[in-house]
Amino acid sequence: MKLRRTILIGLIGLIGSMGSAFAQDDSTGRLSLTLENHHFFKDNEFGLKRMDGYTLPGFYFRPKLVWQVEPRVKLSMGVHWLNYWGAHSYPTTLSYTTAHPTWSDTSSSMHILPWVQARVDFYPWLSVVIGSLENNNGHGLPTPLYNRELTYAADPEGGVQMLVQHRIVDVDAWADWREFIFNRSDHQEQFYLGLASHLKLPLGRWTPYVPIYALAQHTGGEGLNTAEFLHTKNKVNIGTGLGLRFSEDDFSADLEILLLRYHQVRDTTIPFNNGWAFSPTLRMKWKDLGMEVNWWDGSNFVPLMGCAHYSSVSINSNDVTFERFQNLTLKLEYHWRKFRMCEVVTEGEMIHYFPYTQNEPQWGVVENGHATMLSLGVHVKVKPTVVLKR
Repeated sequence: MKLRRTILIGLIGLIGSMGSAFAQDDSTGRLSLTLENHHFFKDNEFGLKRMDGYTLPGFYFRPKLVWQVEPRVKLSMGVHWLNYWGAHSYPTTLSYTTAHPTWSDTSSSMHILPWVQARVDFYPWLSVVIGSLENNNGHGLPTPLYNRELTYAADPEGGVQMLVQHRIVDVDAWADWREFIFNRSDHQEQFYLGLASHLKLPLGRWTPYVPIYALAQHTGGEGLNTAEFLHTKNKVNIGTGLGLRFSEDDFSADLEILLLRYHQVRDTTIPFNNGWAFSPTLRMKWKDLGMEVNWWDGSNFVPLMGCAHYSSVSINSNDVTFERFQNLTLKLEYHWRKFRMCEVVTEGEMIHYFPYTQNEPQWGVVENGHATMLSLGVHVKVKPTVVLKR
C-alpha cells in the first residue's frame, strides 16, 4: 500500500513539474509580428535521363501576427508568398520542384497563400498543431525520403500535427491535406501521412537510437462516379534501422543505417508495386560546418517526397525505369551566424552514379557508366520579430 502511495505521489509531482514551466510564463496576451524571409539561389547541374537539371532563384516571405492567447495556446495568422525571379506566371500545383513535375494549365501572376495556425502545448514536450504545419527541417526525415528543397520551394503544408520532444523519444507525426473535395468535385481527394520518430537511449556523450520513418500518400474519396475515381490509390515509404549519435562541445557525429521499403496499390502509372533500399548515412558537425555522406543501394524504389536521385522511375518519363542502382552523395554546409536575426547558409553537393541499367520502350535496355553531378546553393534567412503588445 505504501509503495502504491509513493508511486502515485511521484507521478503527481512529475506531472506538476512538467506543467510548472507554463505556470511561470507571463507571456499571456502578448502580440508580436514575425517577418520570416528565406531567400534562396539553388543551381542543380544534373541533366541525365533520370532527372533534368534546374535552378531555383527566389524567396518566400511569411509575415505573421502571433498572439499568445495564454501560456499553452498560441494563434498565428499571416500569408506565405513564394516568388521566383524571372517567373511571370505560376501553376496552381503545390510544388514547383522536380519532385512534382506536372503543372496545371491554370496560372496566376503571383502565388500568395494564407498561413494560419493554432498551437496548443499540452506539456513542454508535447504540442498539437492544426492549420499550417511546422516544417523548417523536412520533418527530420532523411534526404532520400524528403527533398529539403520542399521546405522553401513549395507551398506550406496544412492539416494536423503532433510534436514530441522528450529525452527518450522525439516524434513528428502529421497529416497534410493536399486536395480537398466538395460534393461532386471533378477530382479525387489527396493527403499525405507522415511520421519521423527516434527512440533514444541517452548515455552521456553517446546516444544509440532506433529511427522510425513513414510516408503515405492516399488518393481517393468519393468524387464523381467515373472510371477514374472507382479505386483509391495508396503509396507508402517506410524505413527503420539503427543509429548512433556522439556529441561533445562543438562537435557531433551521427551514423544512421536504414532499411527502406516501398509499396503501392492500384497506381497503374508505376510499373512495380514493391521495392527496397539500403541507405547508411554519416553526418558530422563542427561549430557552423556540417557534412553528410550517404550511400544508396535501391531497387524498384519510388520516394514519395524525396529527390529523384533515389527513384527507380525517371521523372522525365514514367515508362523509363532503372534496375538496381547505387549512388554516393557528399554534402557540405556552412552556416554563418554572425548576426542576431540573419543566417547565411552556403551548400555544395556532389552526387555520383555508379554504372546502372535503364529500361525504356524506344531503345530497350541501355547500359550507363559512371556519372557525377553537382549542386550549389546559397540561402539568406532573416527572421525579425517585433513585439506589438506585451
